[in-house]
Amino acid sequence: MPPPDAPGPGQGGDVGAVPVLTEALRAAASGSRLEATLRDIVRAAVQHVDAAYGALGVLTPDGRRLDRFVVVGMDDDDRERIGRPPAGGGILGLLVAEPSVLRLDDLGTHPASQGFPEGHPPMRSFLGVPVRVGEAVFGNLYLTEKRTGGPFTAADTELVQALAAVAGMAIGNARLAEWAETRRRWEQAATDMATALLSGADPDDVLRAVCTRVSALADADAVRVLSPSPDDPGTLTIVAAVGDAAADVEGVRVPLAGTDLGASHADGAARLFDDIGTVPVVGRRAAVVLELTAGYGPAMGVPLGTAANRGLLVVLRAAGRPTFTPDELGLLSAFAAQASVVLELAHAQQRARRLQVHADRERIARDLHDHVVQRIFATALALDRLGRSTEATAPDVGAALSASVDDLHGTIARIRSSIFELHETEDGTPAAVRQRLAEVVRSVTEGHGVRPDLRIREHDDLPPDLVLDLVAVVRELVTNVVRHARARRVTVTVEIGEAASVVVTDDGCGLPPVTVRSGLANLADRAERRGGRLAVTSSASGTEIRWTAPVTR
Repeated sequence: MPPPDAPGPGQGGDVGAVPVLTEALRAAASGSRLEATLRDIVRAAVQHVDAAYGALGVLTPDGRRLDRFVVVGMDDDDRERIGRPPAGGGILGLLVAEPSVLRLDDLGTHPASQGFPEGHPPMRSFLGVPVRVGEAVFGNLYLTEKRTGGPFTAADTELVQALAAVAGMAIGNARLAEWAETRRRWEQAATDMATALLSGADPDDVLRAVCTRVSALADADAVRVLSPSPDDPGTLTIVAAVGDAAADVEGVRVPLAGTDLGASHADGAARLFDDIGTVPVVGRRAAVVLELTAGYGPAMGVPLGTAANRGLLVVLRAAGRPTFTPDELGLLSAFAAQASVVLELAHAQQRARRLQVHADRERIARDLHDHVVQRIFATALALDRLGRSTEATAPDVGAALSASVDDLHGTIARIRSSIFELHETEDGTPAAVRQRLAEVVRSVTEGHGVRPDLRIREHDDLPPDLVLDLVAVVRELVTNVVRHARARRVTVTVEIGEAASVVVTDDGCGLPPVTVRSGLANLADRAERRGGRLAVTSSASGTEIRWTAPVTR
């Protein structure tokens, strides 16, 4: 039994606090599970200041709100009656805003007190101590309801401050470990992207995979990759997207004038947005930007690509979620910088492969012309002379030789046609198809007061003859809108996967009530020859025409 003058729990002289602090320091330095370490620290504080309840609130990295709340002294029934943990209002919010020691005899008399929710245990005495390492504040350690009925003492405060310092070290170590692991994951994502691109994977497919990876790493709700529009320097086109309505936004052109994204694109600087939905937008196409950002709040935008061909990588969170931090922007910027270099190398590889293909075609065409055609032509000449010499003596033989000469000339004509196709074959790569269709839409609509919206979603190269059909279909349908629909807007959506589809929609007056439409009949014939079809939906408020054909590779 201790002597009468021995200090009891909560009197500050308890030598039992020393082993408690020692164990807490060992736990904090060991790198063990943070939640268990923090709970041990709160439990030690409760025990040695003789409090009924204790809690430790850990702040988010930006220091604006509570990230987690570790409670000691309440059982499961208490937690169920109270409901969700505190969000950081009242006295707790005061300590978040002004991290300093706060000691109260009665919580309810403080001006910042907001009372307790229904079912909450009664609490009067209170001690709050900030958890910090140096100048960095990680949270607060709270003790309430001194069991002796009196207030917490100065000795209690000293002990709790020591335990709060240990908690700060534990949280700091955990944050450093989390940061190291986060950086490792970003670096691994960049390495995987480089490996995929430089091994010959299609850049568009890799970009979609990159969007998915970035969305997970940044804890984002949506990611967009924007590339320069080939025929409109004032817009960027969304070429890859993940998140809500990703399939609908791919191919949409985003106007840059009067937007912070446009400023980021112009100066090549990364930017943080607390609420992208409130970023000011000017110009007649502002509705496009507002529609794309509706429902989103925090965002990051970083440049992607070289200065000559600069795009943007945009990461979005839903409105109301925590804002991105400068550290997260730094990780995304480093990732985008590496992605820019690797994408440029991948595009250079693609250009080299295309040049090699063209060189091979040139060589094959030259060999066909210089060797095969010349030999067939020489053989045809010899047979022709032989046939002429036998016309008088053996007319049947002469006729047979003449027919063979005609066949050889037909073969030469077919070979020469193949040589011409080798020289003139349409480039079916996604980038070439996108550029060709953009040129067609621009050339048809330019100067006619019709606002075009071209959306292209392609997943693979196309056969050259199908490229020609797609170009012809888009040109014919957009020309019809410009000439006859009296429309203000035309939307062209081209999707290429297992099938190729072209959907042209306008807000014009609809198709005239005629039975013969030669242009549409020609397009229907093109589709039927490929096993596809043409579908028309028209009313007084506009027309939608859908042309589809399977892709045979």
